[in-house]
Amino acid sequence: MPYNYRTEVLLVKLNFLLGIITLFIVLLCCSGCYSRIELEDSIAAVAHGLDISPDGTQVISSGQFALPPQADEEEAPKFLIRSASGPTFSAAEQVIRASLPRHPVWSKAETYIIGENIARRNIGLFLDRLGRTNAVRETSLLFLAYQSTPEEVMSTRVEPEDNAEAALSKLIRGQEPQTGIYRPVSINEFLYKVSAEGIEPVLPQVKIESLEGKNGLTIDGLAVFRGRQMVGSLNEQESRGYHLANNATRGGLFNITLPDSSRPGGQSKHTLELTSSRASVQPLYSQGQLTMKITIIAEGNLFELDTPQSLIDMAQLSLFEQQGSEALKSDIAACIDRAQAYQSDILGWGQILQGRQPALWESLKADWPAQFAGIAYEIECEYKLRRTYIQGRGIMEE
Repeated sequence: MPYNYRTEVLLVKLNFLLGIITLFIVLLCCSGCYSRIELEDSIAAVAHGLDISPDGTQVISSGQFALPPQADEEEAPKFLIRSASGPTFSAAEQVIRASLPRHPVWSKAETYIIGENIARRNIGLFLDRLGRTNAVRETSLLFLAYQSTPEEVMSTRVEPEDNAEAALSKLIRGQEPQTGIYRPVSINEFLYKVSAEGIEPVLPQVKIESLEGKNGLTIDGLAVFRGRQMVGSLNEQESRGYHLANNATRGGLFNITLPDSSRPGGQSKHTLELTSSRASVQPLYSQGQLTMKITIIAEGNLFELDTPQSLIDMAQLSLFEQQGSEALKSDIAACIDRAQAYQSDILGWGQILQGRQPALWESLKADWPAQFAGIAYEIECEYKLRRTYIQGRGIMEE
């Protein structure tokens, strides 16, 4: 058969076209829909709890799942709780799956609650669960169940919210500009601080408290970590100091005390508002001594006064500013002292030192927790009143 160049070209084009068609069919068959779950066959997890049994032999996974709305029953349950234990969290979640008629979708959870048992034992037991699975959103918020378990926290209803996820998210986000004590912590931030040198993470603590005869949830302090373990907690004052010492903050109220001979005990109490604050930290190294200099520039307003006197006198306003500066300085010092007692660099001084004096950091980082505990510090705080709102004569002033 004589050689035909045109026929060979047509055959090549035909083979190429058949290859494209075959590839297209294969892609259609493997389009990723093999793991598709129909909406009516699924149930979304809104909160996820991770803990360990008291004897440390089994991990515990808990989930709060949103129930479909029922139009004919206003008082119908809005969510259900499931909890199971196993050698791994995946194994525990398989047990939960077997107890549900619908497929649980864990990737919908926007709130994760860590048990105090597992936090004090070894957070490495749940770090892989948070960092390596595609069922976890890095933007989800993290909390620690303080003096309780994640299951107990999720079982506590906080009216008017229907579930713990909505309640905790609004609690932590709503109070930040109002009280200036706590701030949200995401999974991404927690994982970064656990793995980075020269800084340690904290978590907001959720506590179950009786409020007007009913159990409710409150944010009560910060859990402090060192390495792979929770080593203690910050109280409210120390938590405010932590908030102030970390870069720029906005919002919050704090109290001061002034001498007043007309009041019982010779003192009057007042509330000041913090509208903005900015923190800077500078490492100073001289004659073998490392000192961290913390500078706070803050502004605010008078919020509530316990005095009938007028505030026209500028000397009186200056006294409010002075006492406000001392109060903020005291909060920051309380936080630093507690962190040094725990040997936990939650303030990130190691990272600051690494960036500004890398040679000094290299000589100290091998034993940084102990080094951090002995660092001297200086605090300079300037609080200025921008608006008084209630300046003038008091209603009860004679």
